[in-house]
Amino acid sequence: MIKLNFTVIIVESIIYIIVGIIVGYLLKGEELKKIKRLILIFYLVIGIAVYSILYFIILSAVVLLAAAAALKFYEY
Repeated sequence: MIKLNFTVIIVESIIYIIVGIIVGYLLKGEELKKIKRLILIFYLVIGIAVYSILYFIILSAVVLLAAAAALKFYEY
């Protein structure tokens, strides 16, 4: 049986919302909409499988770096 820790779920949800807002702001151009969706879907799917706050924070940092790299690649 899986023991749910609601504190972890709440913290991960807050982090996910903040990272989603930051990625949305960074990739706000119309041309970057598909990349933004792809990054956020990847983040959601992998984030569901992660049950450690430390790993989720690392995943969040990777997502933010990917968004910054996409922004740099398309030079916005």
